[in-house]
Amino acid sequence: MIYRVFNSFFIGITFVSLIDFLYFIGIKLNYFNFYNINVYFNAIFIDNQNFYLIIPSFFIVGYLVLYCKFSKFFTRIYMIVIILAFATIYEPIGHYFGKLQFMKENQSFQVGDIKFKGDLLYKGRKYIYIYRKDISKSIKILKKDLKET
Repeated sequence: MIYRVFNSFFIGITFVSLIDFLYFIGIKLNYFNFYNINVYFNAIFIDNQNFYLIIPSFFIVGYLVLYCKFSKFFTRIYMIVIILAFATIYEPIGHYFGKLQFMKENQSFQVGDIKFKGDLLYKGRKYIYIYRKDISKSIKILKKDLKET
C-alpha cells in the first residue's frame, strides 16, 4: 500500500508538472513577452501555483495512470490534456490565457498625486505592471508606491 502511495505521488509530480510547465511557458512567451514584463519564469511559475490543488492532483493523476482499472483510458485523457497545455505555445491561445489569468482591465491607480487609468497586467513580488493605453506602453511601478483606487 505504501508503495502505491509513493509511486502515485512521484509519477503524479512528473505528469502534472509537465502540464503546468507547458502552460506557463506558453503564457511567458505570448503574454509576458508581448507586454515586456521582465519577470523570471521561475518567479511566475512558483508564485502562481495553487498548492492546495496541485499536491492532491499529484496523488490523483498518479493513481489514475498507474493503478486504476481504466488506466489506459486516463493515459489517453492525459495525452489530450498535454496537447491542450502545449497549445498555449501558439500565440493567440497563450495570449488569451495570460489575459484571462492575470489582466484586470480599466483599473484606476494613483502614484503620489498622479492618478491614471490602465490595465493591470501582473502583480509581481515587488512590482506591479500596468498597460497605459493613453501612452501605449507597459509601465513597472513598485508596489509600495502605488495605490489602487
